[in-house]
Amino acid sequence: MTSQMCQPTIIIELMYEHLAPRVTVTLPGGRVTEGRLHARRQDSGGQWWFEVSLPMPAADVRPIDGENYSHVPTERHGSPAWVLQALRHDTPKRRALVLHRAACWAAEGRLTPASDMEAIAFLRHGWATACDACKPAPEADAG
Repeated sequence: MTSQMCQPTIIIELMYEHLAPRVTVTLPGGRVTEGRLHARRQDSGGQWWFEVSLPMPAADVRPIDGENYSHVPTERHGSPAWVLQALRHDTPKRRALVLHRAACWAAEGRLTPASDMEAIAFLRHGWATACDACKPAPEADAG
């Protein structure tokens, strides 16, 4: 799968803020598994093509040399919902810390996990600014 094929998947899920509908997929060799349907199109010959994603164990997936995986959302079991990104500068308009949702594509560099209470306090006291991309709202999510 090319990076161009992955892009609509990310956009669709972010746009609708929910997972794509489930589908059953038959793999070569006859193995049947469950996936998510992200897009469908009909080619000029009338054949239908579906863009699906399949959850796979990491041991069965290999990265392709030259592809950039830094934008891929990553979730870890038991991980916090929030991370603080340390920046190299600190001004009144742009604090040295930015609060992100843990899976935010814009979070990079040195990241520190934050609890709900820490995230609320850092925003409330102005010690961090909220990310413009993921727009974290820990008070809304916690309550």
